[in-house]
Amino acid sequence: MTNKIYTVITFSPVQGFIEKSRKLRDLYGSSYLLSYLSWVICNAAKQYGCEVISPALPNITQGMPNQIIIEGDFPEKKAEYALNKAWECVTETCREWIEENVEGDYTSWRRSWGLWTKYAWEFFWVQGNPGDTISDVREKFNEKKRGRDWTGINWQGESSTLSGADAIAYPKLGQIVDARKYDYQQEKQDVTALYKALSDKLGESFIDPKEELSIPELIKRMITYESVSQNLIEHFKFTFGKDGANIEALIEEIKQISKDLHPSSFKDLNRHKYKNKIDSETQQDRGFQGWFQGDGDKAGDYLKKYPEKTHAFSKEMRDWGKWFKNKPFKMGRVIYAGGDDFLGVFYDKDDSGDKLEPRYYVDWFSEFKTSIWHENKVNKNEQKKITVSVGFVWAFPGIPQRDVLQHCGDAEKSAKSNGRDRIAFRILFNNGNHLEWVCPWWLLEAGLLSSYRDREGKQNWTHIYNDVAVLESRHAFDDDGLDVVLGLVEIYFPKHLDVIKDKNKQLHPEKADLIKIDAGILGEDKSYFLENSQEIDQNKVNKALTNWIINLAKVGFHLCQQ
Repeated sequence: MTNKIYTVITFSPVQGFIEKSRKLRDLYGSSYLLSYLSWVICNAAKQYGCEVISPALPNITQGMPNQIIIEGDFPEKKAEYALNKAWECVTETCREWIEENVEGDYTSWRRSWGLWTKYAWEFFWVQGNPGDTISDVREKFNEKKRGRDWTGINWQGESSTLSGADAIAYPKLGQIVDARKYDYQQEKQDVTALYKALSDKLGESFIDPKEELSIPELIKRMITYESVSQNLIEHFKFTFGKDGANIEALIEEIKQISKDLHPSSFKDLNRHKYKNKIDSETQQDRGFQGWFQGDGDKAGDYLKKYPEKTHAFSKEMRDWGKWFKNKPFKMGRVIYAGGDDFLGVFYDKDDSGDKLEPRYYVDWFSEFKTSIWHENKVNKNEQKKITVSVGFVWAFPGIPQRDVLQHCGDAEKSAKSNGRDRIAFRILFNNGNHLEWVCPWWLLEAGLLSSYRDREGKQNWTHIYNDVAVLESRHAFDDDGLDVVLGLVEIYFPKHLDVIKDKNKQLHPEKADLIKIDAGILGEDKSYFLENSQEIDQNKVNKALTNWIINLAKVGFHLCQQ
């Protein structure tokens, strides 16, 4: 029996904080701030004489997961104090920079900034008893998270144009006025004046004069500006440096973030027009982008089964996240990689006229599981201990980034809910509609998409796309359309007909170890049980397989058409 004490800490919101992003700069800023806050808590625990079990490599700030497992008696007040002071450094830095660089009377808005300093984060802390395992403490932690203790910030006036959830940050925010004397036009002028001034100071690459951001949204944007980040370093030194904390690693990260986010590094991400090489007068929209978001499958279950491997697992995933973050991309970049949680984007990188074809990332994902997730590890003992699910969104031009990110998260959830260990390809149209097709990695790596051949032996996906459209118009799939779609597979994917028809390949058991066996094409068997039974409803399976093949044809047309 061990007398070790374990402490688990986290804060929220995390996903919502990242998703409320209009620009790529917001994504970097939000990801960095979350890592920064986690780093400060970990550093405070080490200063208190405790050992950080997870996340491993705490000196690497970027991609730092926000769930922290500590070996030792790290008091709740100490941990919460570290979080609050670290966040206060950020909010005070941004507020003071605006007040010093943009003329105006800011007396009214300071109370609102103070509220966001105190109530931006919900803090969770759980400590086990001597002898409790990490799994025991994690169980208590999950119970604690189910009971919320959140404080909302009330406000008056218009809401931000980014999320619509909070008030616009401007000098008179929080000013107490008689509702009967509320002057909307004057408020609008005051808001416009501030953002015009900020845009003049920072540049339109940082803030568009037409934007209207809330305080936390403004913080995410400003913290990436070099002079603001330099002021943060001074705040941070004054707050934490006197305690003898080893803060040099974080200071270097703060300096690096402003260099990485210099406006010149974002020119290649502009959604501009490009000139066709054949006809120099032809202007085509170059605004298509492909976003992907991924997450390891059932990492919690793995750690519950092997709690003694928590630190080694964390180190392995942190090492991989660092490697993946720094991996060069021909036509893309990784936004963040916090271990098994990552986000990235494909886009045209230069003005040479070369256009990003969807086929590029289809081929890239066809090797993702082997070459990226497992890093080409031949020895299965060296491969990742968990599988991975990814959501990919091919977004048409003109779609707001926040909508693309929302669909990216939904696509990842779809990959998980459809059986895990797979990718969900989603086509997002300008009208908000989308198409989706979900495929397990092994079948994608087996060359399903690249094996397509039309009647002429070529890769013209228009043939199967038109066939499906005609058959749908004639209601050929309404009843039992499986024989019909299998006929399409026999024509266009003959090499994979037997695999797709194989019932043993269509489903996998609910508790199957997907490291050892292939995931089912349609996912877990429990999703297809008869009511109050553990027998398979074959009609339900046939209908799902029919839809799967139909979606293959539709999504393949958009992604693979030459």
